[in-house]
Amino acid sequence: MATKPKKEFSIKLPKLFGEKIIGKTLADHQRKIIGRKFTIYAKDIWENTPKYYYKLSFRIDSVENGNVIASFIGHEISRAFISKNVKKNSTRIDSYIKGITKDNATIVLKPIVITAKRVKTSVASAIRKEMNKFLELYIKENSVDKIIKDIVSDDLQKDLRKTLNVIYPLSVVEIRKSELK
Repeated sequence: MATKPKKEFSIKLPKLFGEKIIGKTLADHQRKIIGRKFTIYAKDIWENTPKYYYKLSFRIDSVENGNVIASFIGHEISRAFISKNVKKNSTRIDSYIKGITKDNATIVLKPIVITAKRVKTSVASAIRKEMNKFLELYIKENSVDKIIKDIVSDDLQKDLRKTLNVIYPLSVVEIRKSELK
């Protein structure tokens, strides 16, 4: 039984990531490509990024002129980064925030905060409460593109750190994972 010859399609990132051609995929028909998901590290998109530990996830949505158009569906930071930064005498504080953006998209953010020293449960609770309040308001007031741009450029984490450092000194403030629903 003979198989159909496969064609090569170039994968193009969304406008938010500079519409850069990131790779190629094979398929015998373009409809078989739609819906495929792939993950790449940020260092493969931007060469000198300080966010080398970011894994960005995309889904293929359409095919135009032999180019595959992908859309951003989320990101995650590598486990190695987390384990490297969680020290013996520090406290790790995780949270989960789900909200609807200004452009009516549902986004889930999973922030992680690591304190400089071990803290009491009451201090950790105060940090988590303030972090949730800040991020819920931030999600409500911004579009998806702005949120993703601010996460990748570290602007969101810097603003969050300024807000939370008032409660207790922090060593790491990061958005551990994001998902677009």
